[in-house]
Amino acid sequence: MLEVRGLSKTFQSGGLLRQGQSKKAVDDVSFHLRAGETLAIVGESGSGKSTTARLAMRLIDSDDGQILWQGNDVTHVKGKSLRMQRHQIQMVFQDPFASLNPRMRIWESVAEGLRV
Repeated sequence: MLEVRGLSKTFQSGGLLRQGQSKKAVDDVSFHLRAGETLAIVGESGSGKSTTARLAMRLIDSDDGQILWQGNDVTHVKGKSLRMQRHQIQMVFQDPFASLNPRMRIWESVAEGLRV
């Protein structure tokens, strides 16, 4: 359903008054997530977890790699097609108060993602 192949992302720092430096946030990440499966990305602070998730959701563009959603290459999809794709993938953030609906039980929130 969701397949990520060789995703990489480098961020540039610096500005007008100092020399820019590059920081490799994600380097050659690949995974395959089938229907009904759940993926948890865990690691130390600064290890690229959020960047990997943002890349997979197409919230930011990758420097390299490919993203397949339901067998279709969506690495460079834009506009309405991208918005429709984002409605079909959900990310649960680390801060539960910022990501979970307080009117729903935890199991209801988790089950909502499984109904897709």
